[in-house]
Amino acid sequence: MATIDHSALGSGEIHEPKGVFSASSGEVYVANGTGSGVWTPADSHIAGYIDFDATTPAYQHSTTTSDTLLDPTFSVASSKNFSGATSPNARLVYDGSANVFALTTFTASVKQASGGDKELQIALAKNGTEIPGTRSIMTLATNNWRTYAISTIVSLSTNDYIEVLIKADASHTTDFAGANLTMNCFPG
Repeated sequence: MATIDHSALGSGEIHEPKGVFSASSGEVYVANGTGSGVWTPADSHIAGYIDFDATTPAYQHSTTTSDTLLDPTFSVASSKNFSGATSPNARLVYDGSANVFALTTFTASVKQASGGDKELQIALAKNGTEIPGTRSIMTLATNNWRTYAISTIVSLSTNDYIEVLIKADASHTTDFAGANLTMNCFPG
């Protein structure tokens, strides 16, 4: 039998990738670098949010000088291979079976309920541990809405979860007019 390079094959001679018959709809083949690979979902995602209400406000958090977890009720607008959890606190949980990288973004409209200016810090946490590089700080003033935004890429495996940490230089009530925590994943 003659040796023929794949690049020389005509369109009628090209074959489907290895294992295509066992692949589910929406999966892509990810090579492992040693001549094999696996079929994995092309994407996973979740969009969790706090309904917008700048009057009431939508969510209030008793912020202290130590990190505490935000604990609003996240509504889920869209989800694939994720779920929203409320116990023991608000978190988004990766339910997929393949390891992925998640572009994770948290945005919020915040202000202080009353009192002098505060230095507010917010960070993202994976499985209860702060994700390095996600902590940021802003000056929070009474009756002055500000937009907070954090973005990072984090690796996720089955049952990993993402939460939001918050603290300030002095205790106060942080008002949230709304917020969203989203993750868009690609194969790892």
